[in-house]
Amino acid sequence: MSNITIAVLFLLLGIWIYAIGSILSNEFNDKKAKVFWTIGVIFVPVLAIFYIFMRKNLLIKS
Repeated sequence: MSNITIAVLFLLLGIWIYAIGSILSNEFNDKKAKVFWTIGVIFVPVLAIFYIFMRKNLLIKS
């Protein structure tokens, strides 16, 4: 594997872990949305990228 491939894999792994941590540690507007995003990001890691862009609309404003 080339160095670029490894770097991209680590970047995507970092985004995935960040998204899971953010989902589990924040309050959502709807409890069902939290369950959906948790299961979705765990089983379909590509959803982590979408979650990062959509999370300001999903989370309770503090």
